[in-house]
Amino acid sequence: MNKSEFEEYLAGCIGDDALVSEAMNYSLLAGGKRFRPLLLLDLLEDFGVDQKKGLNASCAIEMIHTYSLIHDDLPAMDNDDYRRGRLTSHKKFDEATAILAGDALLTKAFEITAEADIEPEKIVRLEKLLADKAGYRGMINGQMLDMKYTNSNDVTIEQLKETDYYKTGELITLPLLCGCVIAGREECLDMFDKIGHDIGIAFQIQDDVLDYTSNPEEMGKSTSDDVNNKNTYYTLLGEEEAVREYERLYDEALGLLNGYSECEFRNITRIITEMKNRRK
Repeated sequence: MNKSEFEEYLAGCIGDDALVSEAMNYSLLAGGKRFRPLLLLDLLEDFGVDQKKGLNASCAIEMIHTYSLIHDDLPAMDNDDYRRGRLTSHKKFDEATAILAGDALLTKAFEITAEADIEPEKIVRLEKLLADKAGYRGMINGQMLDMKYTNSNDVTIEQLKETDYYKTGELITLPLLCGCVIAGREECLDMFDKIGHDIGIAFQIQDDVLDYTSNPEEMGKSTSDDVNNKNTYYTLLGEEEAVREYERLYDEALGLLNGYSECEFRNITRIITEMKNRRK
């Protein structure tokens, strides 16, 4: 399944039967890379499993990701005006509507996962993964660490790495683990947990670099790290070393895939390679 086919399916997930639906769809359907849901769907294809088995979970992950962006852009967090090339939700509507749209997307994610056409025991596993990776021990933990360390005078690289994994890496690891569960490939969970860890941190370091080396038009969002004085790999290590670090992590993940003899993982290899080479 390609990105446009996924977009078409995603567009039918939320109707117009609630007052908040417009705000939910405004952010959810604003575009974006969509590599998180595509990681899940393409991993299923690599495993030889019908991608339709993962459509509900992949949409749920994109809803959770979008909710996190809506809340991350709020004045109490990063206070950004643009996301995915358009006004952020609280700028388009208002702050209260943005908060409720994010809340609604999060709860809709669990509803749509519960309706998946797979075995009930797998649905339970998926719901648990969604809660763990998006919750207070996962992404929310990362957001808290980000607020704690963002302007600290003595933050370390290890603290940044921990923050980046929880803030960004958990929702990148999530689709890989969901793919393993749906495919019944429990033996691959540990490997993909490690791969998700590596590419999650790599993606955030890369984003830190691009925040300084690109402009809002290229990024499709406000490049606010410099304005907000945030501690990032770029500010602590400089551009050259930060680039070297994220390339190393991507290569480490690709090495794990190449070292697995029972499956070629062509699609996942392609996606990670494209992530490594992105310039915006």
